Amino acid sequence: MSSPSHTEASRTARSLAAALIGDPFYRAVTVACGDDEAARLAMLEAYFVLALAEGWQAGRVDLADAAGNGAAIWTTDTPAAQRQAAYAQREAALRVLLGKRGFAHFSAIVENMEHALASHDLSAAWYLSIAGIAPDAQGRGLGASVLAPGLAAVDAAGAACFLETYNERSLPFYGRLGFAVAGRYAEAVTGCDYWLMVRKPTAA
Repeated sequence: MSSPSHTEASRTARSLAAALIGDPFYRAVTVACGDDEAARLAMLEAYFVLALAEGWQAGRVDLADAAGNGAAIWTTDTPAAQRQAAYAQREAALRVLLGKRGFAHFSAIVENMEHALASHDLSAAWYLSIAGIAPDAQGRGLGASVLAPGLAAVDAAGAACFLETYNERSLPFYGRLGFAVAGRYAEAVTGCDYWLMVRKPTAA
Protein backbone atom coordinates (compact mmCIF):
# COMPACT_ATOMS: atom_id res chain seq x y z
CA MET A 1 0.00 0.00 0.00
CA SER A 2 1.51 3.31 -1.07
CA SER A 3 1.68 6.44 1.08
CA PRO A 4 -1.16 8.92 0.65
CA SER A 5 -0.80 12.16 -1.25
CA HIS A 6 -0.37 15.37 0.72
CA THR A 7 -3.98 16.33 -0.03
CA GLU A 8 -5.28 12.91 1.00
CA ALA A 9 -3.30 13.01 4.24
CA SER A 10 -4.56 16.52 5.04
CA ARG A 11 -8.21 15.56 4.44
CA THR A 12 -7.85 12.46 6.59
CA ALA A 13 -6.03 14.36 9.35
CA ARG A 14 -8.80 16.97 9.36
CA SER A 15 -11.41 14.22 9.79
CA LEU A 16 -9.46 12.64 12.66
CA ALA A 17 -9.13 16.04 14.33
CA ALA A 18 -12.87 16.68 14.10
CA ALA A 19 -13.63 13.19 15.41
CA LEU A 20 -11.25 13.28 18.36
CA ILE A 21 -11.15 16.94 19.45
CA GLY A 22 -13.20 16.15 22.56
CA ASP A 23 -10.99 13.26 23.69
CA PRO A 24 -9.23 13.99 27.02
CA PHE A 25 -5.82 12.96 25.66
CA TYR A 26 -6.02 15.32 22.70
CA ARG A 27 -7.34 18.17 24.81
CA ALA A 28 -4.45 17.72 27.23
CA VAL A 29 -1.77 17.77 24.55
CA THR A 30 -3.27 20.88 22.90
CA VAL A 31 -3.32 22.83 26.18
CA ALA A 32 -1.47 25.69 24.44
CA CYS A 33 -4.68 26.46 22.51
CA GLY A 34 -6.60 27.37 25.65
CA ASP A 35 -10.26 27.95 24.74
CA ASP A 36 -9.57 28.56 21.05
CA GLU A 37 -11.23 25.55 19.44
CA ALA A 38 -10.30 26.62 15.90
CA ALA A 39 -6.63 26.69 16.93
CA ARG A 40 -7.04 23.32 18.64
CA LEU A 41 -8.56 21.81 15.50
CA ALA A 42 -5.67 23.16 13.40
CA MET A 43 -3.08 21.85 15.86
CA LEU A 44 -4.72 18.43 15.90
CA GLU A 45 -4.82 18.35 12.11
CA ALA A 46 -1.04 18.88 12.13
CA TYR A 47 -0.72 16.24 14.89
CA PHE A 48 -2.56 13.65 12.80
CA VAL A 49 -0.57 14.45 9.66
CA LEU A 50 2.49 13.41 11.69
CA ALA A 51 0.73 10.31 13.05
CA LEU A 52 -0.30 9.24 9.56
CA ALA A 53 3.27 9.71 8.31
CA GLU A 54 4.60 7.56 11.15
CA GLY A 55 1.99 4.90 10.40
CA TRP A 56 2.90 4.79 6.72
CA GLN A 57 6.61 4.62 7.57
CA ALA A 58 6.58 1.92 10.20
CA GLY A 59 3.10 0.58 10.85
CA ARG A 60 -0.19 0.31 9.04
CA VAL A 61 -2.73 2.91 7.94
CA ASP A 62 -6.19 2.10 6.59
CA LEU A 63 -8.31 4.95 5.22
CA ALA A 64 -12.05 4.96 5.76
CA ASP A 65 -12.86 5.93 2.17
CA ALA A 66 -11.60 7.87 -0.83
CA ALA A 67 -13.02 11.10 0.61
CA GLY A 68 -10.67 11.01 3.60
CA ASN A 69 -13.44 10.62 6.17
CA GLY A 70 -11.20 8.90 8.72
CA ALA A 71 -8.55 6.29 9.31
CA ALA A 72 -7.14 3.59 11.54
CA ILE A 73 -3.46 3.78 12.44
CA TRP A 74 -1.69 0.69 13.78
CA THR A 75 1.66 -0.13 15.32
CA THR A 76 2.46 -3.55 13.87
CA ASP A 77 5.23 -6.15 13.87
CA THR A 78 7.50 -3.90 11.79
CA PRO A 79 11.13 -4.29 12.96
CA ALA A 80 11.74 -2.40 16.21
CA ALA A 81 14.53 -0.21 14.81
CA GLN A 82 12.24 1.01 12.02
CA ARG A 83 9.43 1.77 14.48
CA GLN A 84 11.78 3.56 16.87
CA ALA A 85 13.21 5.74 14.10
CA ALA A 86 9.74 6.74 12.88
CA TYR A 87 8.58 7.48 16.43
CA ALA A 88 11.65 9.58 17.17
CA GLN A 89 11.03 11.63 14.03
CA ARG A 90 7.40 12.28 15.02
CA GLU A 91 8.37 13.01 18.64
CA ALA A 92 10.82 15.72 17.52
CA ALA A 93 8.11 17.37 15.42
CA LEU A 94 5.57 17.12 18.27
CA ARG A 95 7.97 18.88 20.64
CA VAL A 96 7.75 21.92 18.35
CA LEU A 97 4.06 21.60 17.45
CA LEU A 98 2.62 21.12 20.94
CA GLY A 99 4.80 23.58 22.82
CA LYS A 100 6.45 23.01 26.18
CA ARG A 101 3.33 22.25 28.25
CA GLY A 102 1.59 20.25 25.55
CA PHE A 103 4.63 18.09 24.88
CA ALA A 104 5.13 17.58 28.64
CA HIS A 105 1.53 16.38 28.85
CA PHE A 106 2.04 14.10 25.85
CA SER A 107 5.17 12.55 27.35
CA ALA A 108 3.63 12.07 30.80
CA ILE A 109 0.44 10.45 29.46
CA VAL A 110 2.43 8.09 27.23
CA GLU A 111 4.61 7.15 30.21
CA ASN A 112 1.56 6.58 32.42
CA MET A 113 -0.07 4.35 29.82
CA GLU A 114 3.11 2.38 29.22
CA HIS A 115 3.42 1.80 32.97
CA ALA A 116 -0.14 0.43 33.05
CA LEU A 117 0.64 -1.86 30.09
CA ALA A 118 3.70 -3.39 31.72
CA SER A 119 1.80 -6.14 33.53
CA HIS A 120 -0.18 -7.27 30.46
CA ASP A 121 2.57 -8.91 28.35
CA LEU A 122 1.61 -7.11 25.15
CA SER A 123 5.11 -6.37 23.83
CA ALA A 124 4.47 -8.51 20.72
CA ALA A 125 0.90 -7.31 20.19
CA TRP A 126 -0.26 -4.91 17.51
CA TYR A 127 -1.55 -1.57 18.79
CA LEU A 128 -4.53 0.31 17.40
CA SER A 129 -3.14 3.73 18.25
CA ILE A 130 -5.66 5.97 16.51
CA ALA A 131 -9.08 5.38 14.96
CA GLY A 132 -11.65 7.98 14.05
CA ILE A 133 -14.39 8.87 11.59
CA ALA A 134 -15.43 12.44 10.73
CA PRO A 135 -18.57 13.35 12.71
CA ASP A 136 -20.65 14.01 9.59
CA ALA A 137 -19.69 10.60 8.16
CA GLN A 138 -20.54 8.55 11.23
CA GLY A 139 -23.44 6.11 11.28
CA ARG A 140 -22.59 4.59 7.89
CA GLY A 141 -20.57 1.61 9.12
CA LEU A 142 -17.23 3.25 8.32
CA GLY A 143 -15.91 2.65 11.85
CA ALA A 144 -16.14 -1.12 11.53
CA SER A 145 -15.07 -1.20 7.89
CA VAL A 146 -11.92 0.87 8.46
CA LEU A 147 -10.82 -1.55 11.18
CA ALA A 148 -11.58 -4.72 9.21
CA PRO A 149 -8.39 -4.84 7.08
CA GLY A 150 -6.15 -4.28 10.09
CA LEU A 151 -7.92 -6.92 12.13
CA ALA A 152 -7.63 -9.35 9.22
CA ALA A 153 -3.89 -8.64 9.09
CA VAL A 154 -3.62 -9.16 12.85
CA ASP A 155 -5.36 -12.51 12.50
CA ALA A 156 -3.17 -13.53 9.56
CA ALA A 157 -0.12 -12.76 11.73
CA GLY A 158 -1.55 -14.80 14.62
CA ALA A 159 -1.08 -11.78 16.88
CA ALA A 160 -2.95 -10.18 19.74
CA CYS A 161 -3.86 -6.51 19.52
CA PHE A 162 -4.94 -3.81 21.93
CA LEU A 163 -6.23 -0.26 22.23
CA GLU A 164 -6.86 2.38 24.87
CA THR A 165 -9.99 4.51 24.95
CA TYR A 166 -11.30 7.27 27.19
CA ASN A 167 -14.76 6.84 25.65
CA GLU A 168 -16.83 4.38 27.68
CA ARG A 169 -19.54 4.47 25.01
CA SER A 170 -17.11 2.90 22.52
CA LEU A 171 -16.64 -0.27 24.60
CA PRO A 172 -19.61 -2.18 23.08
CA PHE A 173 -18.45 -1.26 19.55
CA TYR A 174 -14.97 -2.66 20.15
CA GLY A 175 -16.47 -5.61 22.01
CA ARG A 176 -18.32 -6.61 18.84
CA LEU A 177 -14.95 -6.69 17.05
CA GLY A 178 -13.48 -9.13 19.57
CA PHE A 179 -11.84 -6.77 22.06
CA ALA A 180 -12.38 -7.31 25.78
CA VAL A 181 -11.74 -4.88 28.62
CA ALA A 182 -8.46 -5.80 30.33
CA GLY A 183 -8.29 -2.89 32.76
CA ARG A 184 -9.62 0.53 33.73
CA TYR A 185 -7.05 3.10 34.78
CA ALA A 186 -7.10 6.59 36.22
CA GLU A 187 -4.76 8.84 34.23
CA ALA A 188 -3.28 11.69 36.26
CA VAL A 189 -2.63 14.30 33.56
CA THR A 190 -6.11 14.23 32.03
CA GLY A 191 -7.83 13.50 35.33
CA CYS A 192 -9.94 10.93 33.48
CA ASP A 193 -10.26 7.17 33.41
CA TYR A 194 -9.47 5.15 30.30
CA TRP A 195 -9.99 1.52 29.36
CA LEU A 196 -7.44 -0.95 28.03
CA MET A 197 -9.01 -3.42 25.61
CA VAL A 198 -7.26 -6.53 24.29
CA ARG A 199 -8.17 -8.83 21.40
CA LYS A 200 -6.59 -12.26 21.70
CA PRO A 201 -5.09 -14.09 18.74
CA THR A 202 -7.71 -15.85 16.64
CA ALA A 203 -7.38 -19.61 16.77
CA ALA A 204 -6.23 -21.16 13.52
